[in-house]
Amino acid sequence: MAIENVIGGGANAGLTETGISAAGTAQATATQLKAEHSEVTTVASGAGVILSSLFATGQEQTVFNATSTALKVYPPSGFQINSLVVNSAITLAPQTGVMFKCISTSRIFGVLSA
Repeated sequence: MAIENVIGGGANAGLTETGISAAGTAQATATQLKAEHSEVTTVASGAGVILSSLFATGQEQTVFNATSTALKVYPPSGFQINSLVVNSAITLAPQTGVMFKCISTSRIFGVLSA
């Protein structure tokens, strides 16, 4: 796993993490994403990742599922993605990406690729 940078503001914005393995089947056990741009290359059935706990209003974080298995992407604890229930994962289809934009202290918009 290569980490070029970690999300969280200042000098940490804009870097990429590749070779990520999804883990866990719940928000509490999912693999923590740290970079602004993340490529997930290993996903077991039902496994997921969780957006950075440092995700703040105005920031963006992208996730690409480079596998043939659906990937669960969880928000940080207490957040809601689109119209999902708070703390619920969005399912990212194989070979697709999503750009997440934090719009408040509890709300994230996700825009899916085709």
